[in-house]
Amino acid sequence: MEGNMLYHQYLKANSEYFGKQEMAMNTYEVNDIPDTYTVISDSNSVWKYYHVKGVSLPEQGWKIHLTSLLEDAQSVLDRVARFCMDKKIEFKHLKDRHSFINMNSKNANRASSGKFITVYPANEEIFVELLQDLSEITKDFKKGPYILSDKRWKNSNVFYRYGGFKIIFNEHGEHCIKDESGNLIKDQRTPFYQIPDFVKDFDDYLNTFNHSEDSAQQGESHLAKYDIITALSYSNAGGVYLATRKKDNLKVIIKEARPNAGLDGGVRDALERQKIEYDTLKKLKDIHGVVNLIEYFQEWEHYFLVEEFIEGRDLRQWIAQEYPFLRDEDGDSICNYAKNIKKILLQLFALTDQMHINGVAMGDLQPANVMVAEDLTVKIIDFETAMPVESEEKPSMATIGFVSQEMKAGGSRDWFGLKRLVRYLALPVLSSDDIDRYLQDNHLYWIKMNYGESFYNFILELQKKCDDKIKGYHKYLPQEVNLYNKKRDINLYSVINKLIRGLESNLTDDERLVNGDIRQFEMNGGKFNFLTGGSGAAYILTRCKTKSENVDNWIQSFLVDNLSSGDDNGLLTGKTGMLALLYEKGYKEAVLNELNILRNSVNETTNISLRSGLSGIGLFLISLYFETESKEYLEFAKEIEKLIEVNKVKGEPLKVNDWMAVGIGLIDGLSGVSLFYSALYSATNNKRYLEEAELFLKKDLENTKKDDVTGVLQTFDDRNRLLPYLSGGSIGVAVSIWFLNHVSGQDLFKEEFRAILNLSKTRCTISGGLFDGAGSFLLIPSMVYNRSVQKEILMEVMDLLNIFLIEKNDYYVYPGQFSYRLSDDVYTGSSGIVLALMGIVKSNPLYWLPLVNTDKFLAKTKIKNTPVVIN
Repeated sequence: MEGNMLYHQYLKANSEYFGKQEMAMNTYEVNDIPDTYTVISDSNSVWKYYHVKGVSLPEQGWKIHLTSLLEDAQSVLDRVARFCMDKKIEFKHLKDRHSFINMNSKNANRASSGKFITVYPANEEIFVELLQDLSEITKDFKKGPYILSDKRWKNSNVFYRYGGFKIIFNEHGEHCIKDESGNLIKDQRTPFYQIPDFVKDFDDYLNTFNHSEDSAQQGESHLAKYDIITALSYSNAGGVYLATRKKDNLKVIIKEARPNAGLDGGVRDALERQKIEYDTLKKLKDIHGVVNLIEYFQEWEHYFLVEEFIEGRDLRQWIAQEYPFLRDEDGDSICNYAKNIKKILLQLFALTDQMHINGVAMGDLQPANVMVAEDLTVKIIDFETAMPVESEEKPSMATIGFVSQEMKAGGSRDWFGLKRLVRYLALPVLSSDDIDRYLQDNHLYWIKMNYGESFYNFILELQKKCDDKIKGYHKYLPQEVNLYNKKRDINLYSVINKLIRGLESNLTDDERLVNGDIRQFEMNGGKFNFLTGGSGAAYILTRCKTKSENVDNWIQSFLVDNLSSGDDNGLLTGKTGMLALLYEKGYKEAVLNELNILRNSVNETTNISLRSGLSGIGLFLISLYFETESKEYLEFAKEIEKLIEVNKVKGEPLKVNDWMAVGIGLIDGLSGVSLFYSALYSATNNKRYLEEAELFLKKDLENTKKDDVTGVLQTFDDRNRLLPYLSGGSIGVAVSIWFLNHVSGQDLFKEEFRAILNLSKTRCTISGGLFDGAGSFLLIPSMVYNRSVQKEILMEVMDLLNIFLIEKNDYYVYPGQFSYRLSDDVYTGSSGIVLALMGIVKSNPLYWLPLVNTDKFLAKTKIKNTPVVIN
């Protein structure tokens, strides 16, 4: 599952913070287990294993997977488990209904989807016997989802592939098997059947008697009428393809549906949703603003819906390309944009009305489902969740930011979605319904100040019309708009103090200390580390000399015991960042002991990043050296440098260990390595380190683009996204350039640096956090020496910050990623914002890093008039 989709699993009901949702597990049980079996159930795994005592399986071989419908799962398990236990065969199965649904959901991994039970034959002879036996005992059950990575045995729910029985990783962390010579090769876990060369003869042998109907074609092929140009997307529900119809060269979209796969929140499969869309498009065929249906047919086991191809972009793409994200001096760009979105919104209002007159509610009115042509004509697509306008059936899929639990009828859901779209087009910032009650006035105030009174009134009037439509379905009391006393808070000290009070007021009494991002639950050490756990907040509160009792209790009760529990030694995600806190709190002897342990294990580290690798550890050691003047830590830092050199020579891409990480820039890229080398130069005066720092930056700058119109420089990743942020973006690169010049007294990369600072004119960001959002821009003022320019930039970035600041009980709280929930951690929440603002006060763009005595570190690394050592 993609990382961003994981957030949906942590939207705990009746909570303003992320948390694990209470779910009925409906566990799958196997009864009467013989004492010859050991049952293994790891809380971090969705599988339950049944190991035969005294039996050692080979490392790899032919394995069998069984699929099932959700309603048949326990019955299938009963039969298969009893059969396997009678035969003393090892197997595993999904633990519970929740895991089954996730494994087969729309966003599940296509290569593993469909697998319910895995059986491990000890050899090829047993494997062949089991194929026939297992297909025979499950033949009474309806077909489950097709397992794309496997080959089906005859026409059954039994599938097979060759792969690893035991987990073997190579140095890249990839699942591996061994070839005939014992060399590691990748275990290909692809969404199509694939086997290694050395078992092809046996696979051919299987094909001689595996007479399956999989490839049998009944009648004339409908797909043959089309030329497939490209696949636009894949999900576990099926693919979406761009094609042309051969007879007239008409360009079309073909949407594939896999039966029993792609389950949604209502446990509907892709086929059921596709049939809803087909029926809906027939009803709406006379409405010009709805996508046209071409035909609908079955091919093999899959079903295909053919629709007209609409020239244009969906609203997400249109906003990304047309929104004036950077301020211009005359304001023409935002005025022109306002005119365009008025045209789009008025069409959407009329279209929604027309659909409802025809009795249909779209069900998921959000940016991805609205297409915009070059002339700004709009069409609505994707009617998988459509329903009658009066229906109060709970929607099976919903897009956070455009739905509300208050909306009971299909029609009212559409009008609420449009109401949110009205504001989103003017200010493309997301928020969940739970947090929007705090952010609404922030956003409307921003719209009024940036667009002017006339456009602001247009937005309010259109939203009121949506509210009136909602009231036609059920009782509804919209949130009042109150901008009478609204103003921007641009006082640094006021914002810092209010954020700290908010942080203090919302400390938890558990191992996390603060409510933070979902990485607290998803990442090893996420509850304790500096980035997302309690160490970051404790570090800030210690520096600010507040709540020392709470911090002390947390350290004693939780942190000390978990200091060495994980295998991550990193600065931001592991032990080293925690040591920065402990040193600040006076645990100096404990820190030194842990560093000795670290020194013995660091040779195994191949990650060179600032986030979790060698560069971050080395940077901390240099700060400790400046604080203590002990050469021991400088020598350790030099050892770190040699390890980086060894790993650099290998020429492998940088490792990232986070789903949002990009191997470019300061946090996970070469700019972070450059930062360490710059610091090492300042501690040693060895010019080689300075030259290396410059080379690392040059390499990272190859992944940047300058916009000729706006003059800003941003990084671009392998998905061609332009990124401005601290993590993966050009602001992080600027921090490294600034520090290189700070330690060297030079003015290197002057043009690139200035182009990055121009990002201060950014109007808005999707999220507010320090690493991937508005907080990143708060680092810009501290990198500017000219006081008048700094003041101007400060006003700009504080405007950006005020989109997200939430005043509550005379203190500030802060929304986390995507503004789905509040957060107090360094990565996404209020702690990170405090650090960034303190960096402005201290004129220190490195203040957010967990180093020993950051002020002293900055002073000690400044260029000195001492001889340079040349290696």
